[in-house]
Amino acid sequence: MEGTQRPANRAMRVGLGIAGLGFPVWILALATLSHLDGSDAAQARGAVETGILWLLLGALGFTAYALGRLSKAAIAALLVLLPLSGFTVMTVLDLLARPEMAPYLWPIVVPALIPPIIAAFCIRALSPEIRLMIPSRVATPVMSGAVLLLCLSLLPMQEARNSADKGTDRRAASEAALLALPANSPLWAYTPFLATKDRAMREAVLERIRHLDRRQADAEIMLRRGDFPLGQLGAMDLDPTPAICSKARDLLRRQPAALTPQQVGTRPYSEIDDRVEDAAAAMEWLVGYGCSCDAEAKAWQDLAEAYRDHDFDTRRLAELRDPARLGKVLREDPARFSMLTPQSHLKAWLKFADESRPGDPAQREQALAGARMVVGRNEDAVEILKEGDYPAPVLMAHLPELDIRATSEFCGEALKMVRGELARAYHPPPEESHPYSELVEKLAPSRTLAALTWLAMQGCEANSELEETISLIHAYQDSPDAAVMIDTLARLRRDK
Repeated sequence: MEGTQRPANRAMRVGLGIAGLGFPVWILALATLSHLDGSDAAQARGAVETGILWLLLGALGFTAYALGRLSKAAIAALLVLLPLSGFTVMTVLDLLARPEMAPYLWPIVVPALIPPIIAAFCIRALSPEIRLMIPSRVATPVMSGAVLLLCLSLLPMQEARNSADKGTDRRAASEAALLALPANSPLWAYTPFLATKDRAMREAVLERIRHLDRRQADAEIMLRRGDFPLGQLGAMDLDPTPAICSKARDLLRRQPAALTPQQVGTRPYSEIDDRVEDAAAAMEWLVGYGCSCDAEAKAWQDLAEAYRDHDFDTRRLAELRDPARLGKVLREDPARFSMLTPQSHLKAWLKFADESRPGDPAQREQALAGARMVVGRNEDAVEILKEGDYPAPVLMAHLPELDIRATSEFCGEALKMVRGELARAYHPPPEESHPYSELVEKLAPSRTLAALTWLAMQGCEANSELEETISLIHAYQDSPDAAVMIDTLARLRRDK
């Protein structure tokens, strides 16, 4: 009994020793394979490391055959699967060399899982105890099936890479064709390129279109003959003229008739969801710029509801008939400064007065001058402050320039924003020392200190905000600027 135990222990030690040598090689190979990134040196290193790893697996298999117990089926499986998996892993190297493309890093599962599966199978053959627990009739098919499955998983991964390569080739061909278009080609020469699913490519095409001098006239021609891509109506920097409104509405009226099913609810909505989405996008742009599409939105909603399992697009189309939506974009968020009118909302003027936006400083001055002429600017200002989002900071930054009346409602909303800005500013503890300029920089976007001073001078009840600001300034380092601000705020507090 003792004599048979010694060879078994010796065989197990040899097997574990080979597995021990293979473990760091396996870890090193996986680290290399996960960071190939097209580097020739990394690919060569990965090939060497995986080659060494498979040699060690072969040595472990030979040890299991010479010193352990392997059935004929197990020997045949190892003789087939070791070279097959080795060849598969070398193919994996090519896929992992470009991890930014499909199937990305998924192929690494092959070299990650096959070595431990084969190693565990061989160690089982060297241990009498494990062989008793897991007989060969179970272990051999499980190991063979797992390794074979991992090898075969490379086929769909390779197909994914082939598809990605074809997509790259198609994009390269499209980019070449786009670049080959003569300057100021007609709009319809560009629109076929918008069918791509590549967002970057589509945006590049739209950017070319936005610089076409003839795009407005060409868009009218395409809308009239029916080949305009409606989903891109709002992305081409077109002027929402009456002609565009009329021709787009006419096209939107014509299309539903050809798409309406003979029987309601018999066809899936997926057949037309893209068409409905494009039509809804076009109508959102038209309605936002004051082109009423009530009849057209109702026709497209009826069309969508005639299909089975229609989705939220029907609600989106219904909302387009809300009178509050008509002209809302033109009033509040027009695309260009030239679209502003005396009826524009204060927030529309402030958008172009924002100093953080790239633009002409003279235009910003014009925007501020226009903002001072808005008839309902006080009501608009209160609405902006209640919403709390952009352009509330722009409004606060330019309070002294906007000729706003400090009504009780306006004072309340403006001081609420001041308190929010003060709360967000860092309040350093006594043991820390921070320059006053740091506080000024933090409060700079909405010019909170200047806004608070103006509000207090206009008669707003700002006592608590003045005291809070003085306390906050005292938490920073003394400086001449800080002393001047504290004195100004203190005098405003005493004047109250």
